[in-house]
Amino acid sequence: MRDRVKSIVFKPEDRKTLDLTFGPGIAADLVGRTPEALAKAEKEGRLAAPKQLSNGRRYYTLEDLTHIREALGIHAGKAPDEDAVIIAVQNFKGGVGKSTITKHFADYLALHGYRVLVIDCDPQASTTTMFDIQPETLIDDEETLGQFLSPRSTFDNFRQAIRDTAWPTIKIVPSSLGLQDAEWDLTATLREGGQAVREGLQRLRIGISSIVKDYDVILLDPPPAMGFLGLNVMAAATGLLVPVPARQLDYLSTIHFMDTIAENIEVLEANGTPVDYGFIRIVCSAYTPSKPGENDMWKMMQATYANFLLSQPILASEEIKNATQAFRSVYESKPSASHATYQRCRDNLDSVFGEVVQQVRQQWPSKSIAGRAGETVTSAAA
Repeated sequence: MRDRVKSIVFKPEDRKTLDLTFGPGIAADLVGRTPEALAKAEKEGRLAAPKQLSNGRRYYTLEDLTHIREALGIHAGKAPDEDAVIIAVQNFKGGVGKSTITKHFADYLALHGYRVLVIDCDPQASTTTMFDIQPETLIDDEETLGQFLSPRSTFDNFRQAIRDTAWPTIKIVPSSLGLQDAEWDLTATLREGGQAVREGLQRLRIGISSIVKDYDVILLDPPPAMGFLGLNVMAAATGLLVPVPARQLDYLSTIHFMDTIAENIEVLEANGTPVDYGFIRIVCSAYTPSKPGENDMWKMMQATYANFLLSQPILASEEIKNATQAFRSVYESKPSASHATYQRCRDNLDSVFGEVVQQVRQQWPSKSIAGRAGETVTSAAA
């Protein structure tokens, strides 16, 4: 059934391909320069001339953006000696948009020049599927996340579990059908206690530590339950992004989630695995302001979560729904309705993710507020 769906979605290609092009204005914005600055660099020979359509319209591809950043020394992410920011998109309840947000945020980051690793820790493998990897193809593969996390496994090279995606600067550690088995194996360490439990809680953290300087942002998509997999995600993360729809049941579920998070932090600390989150942010997801009930819940969330709530909610949109049904994000799709509707959706996502990026950059001394002041001077001089 999956093959038949993909044959319709990706036809005639067997795998997802990216056909993204950007006009001079958008390309300049994505690399953090003005169109005039790019034109000047092209005239001086520091950059290759952009491609042109038959009507004379100039455009750039995703690969062109990478070349521009390299040629002009533009580094969106961290300094080489700094660690990636590890964000868990975390909530217990299913259907709150964890996988959709993970996929869209990864694509947003890649468009803006960040190196991203996505780690799908959910046995349901929704994020893995959106990145065009079929979980069932990993059944006989011994170099998977499930194999790495299982205390019974001899596979200990986390880097070998990393796969390419259609995006040049996004890699993924996909979920597989063996991930649920790893959960059982980790749970079995409870019988042994002590060091075995501590090692079981830290396995993902240990794996990430071997590649933490290779990426700018690492996104973790956890399962919608707090077993050993969820605890591994909590132990590995350095920041939390919590999606909460503006619906009463989801709001009440999140209250329980917050209580459980606090309890599990105590469990981790009691087992020699303390956590230190640089930031925790709540994002209202799939929000429809025209619905009175949701509008009331949004106001309640603003009053309850205060500075922990992102100022912009993710608006419910047919563009997001249609894109995810095609195993894509809005960022790699063309408008399914009017261009204005599509652009409103993208602008909204840009605003939300831009807020999260501000939190991410504060975790790197080279990109903090003080660092950005110096960066502005450098950019102006360039």
